[in-house]
Amino acid sequence: MFGSNNSSSLPIDQWASNSFRKSQILVSSFDKINTPNSDSFFGSRSSSQAEQSGLLSANPNPNPYLTSAAIVPDFNADGKTDKLWVNTQTGEIIVRLMDGTRVIEQGSLGQFDLAAYDYKIGEFNNDGKTDFLLRNKTTGENSIVLMDGTKVANAASLTSVDPAWTSQIGDFNGDRKTDIFWHNNQTGENAIWEMDGTTVVTATVLDTTDAALTPTIVDFDGNGKSDIFWRNPTTGDNSVWFMDGTQKSEFALQSQDPAWTYSVGDFNGDLSTDLLWRNAQTGENKIWTMNGILVTEGALGTLDSSWTSKIGDFNGDGKTDIFWHNGTTGANTAWLMDGTTVATEAFLPTNNAALTPSLGDYNGDGKTDIYWRDQTAGADNIWTINETTAVETPISDADKLGPEWYTF
Repeated sequence: MFGSNNSSSLPIDQWASNSFRKSQILVSSFDKINTPNSDSFFGSRSSSQAEQSGLLSANPNPNPYLTSAAIVPDFNADGKTDKLWVNTQTGEIIVRLMDGTRVIEQGSLGQFDLAAYDYKIGEFNNDGKTDFLLRNKTTGENSIVLMDGTKVANAASLTSVDPAWTSQIGDFNGDRKTDIFWHNNQTGENAIWEMDGTTVVTATVLDTTDAALTPTIVDFDGNGKSDIFWRNPTTGDNSVWFMDGTQKSEFALQSQDPAWTYSVGDFNGDLSTDLLWRNAQTGENKIWTMNGILVTEGALGTLDSSWTSKIGDFNGDGKTDIFWHNGTTGANTAWLMDGTTVATEAFLPTNNAALTPSLGDYNGDGKTDIYWRDQTAGADNIWTINETTAVETPISDADKLGPEWYTF
């Protein structure tokens, strides 16, 4: 199943962006009723303790899409989003622990060959703190790095996996510890590693799928165990594997024209993954709220291709909202969602179209904020948002980072 092969590498300026984006699709396994040489990898110092032994985030938002340390970086379990930075010239990676717009601690994780290394964030030991799956796409080597603030608590090498395989994170057995889903998009082979910290508890080969299918980790039935959504981007066919550990039940879903692409959220707050569909050609948008294989579809407004979307929760009600940024004009808006309905449309201030937004809850109030990155000047700022109101606060001059640094 695992051998050796070569794989193409992303351009350096896309490496961390694509990797972090793929990490965000994990649905955390919160109960529905409770809404190696480590120095050779990373090194630095200290952090705060997880609330209630990391079982629940310190953040008051009830939805794990916005609070799970496996989805949103939180290296010290204080419920506030932290920042991960990559230097595209030197390969250095740093962690910044955030308290609103204030950097309370910074640590370097070392330097990496960005053409070879990829990473996913996860939460492998259920302590409420973000960890890493490090993968060398050239050699197939893998490592788990367990974090404690800006310090490495533990690190261990795993079995090498042929570079033709790609990884995604999930929690397939519902133990609140991140597992690894492996997929070979050349052969259609699939496997799951169920994890306990740095230990592979079980390694299970799953059924082989059509190589044309692309997988996304979801939780369509809201039971706290990750499922796998399969889409054929050529035919538009869709299906789902409902997972119980490594056991699957397969069902077909309704097809969706290939012109539509999707992203995930939880727009009605029931802890089941929903899909936001967008047709960039026509500008149409719609939502599928999911209850197992039952789909409720609702059409949304139309926005042309200059608009891009991210999910957040700007009123703290546990239902993911949609933030839209126009990369041509700099216009911004947020759709506060109630299922398939736009409950409120917020017209936020316009800013420089070249600014890059990254969403998180930097002050821990349960509501999503927006970090605006000025890649040229480093004059970054944070919008603290309360429903439809945005208050802008600049990042201090002492914390500015030059254009060689990227964050996501």
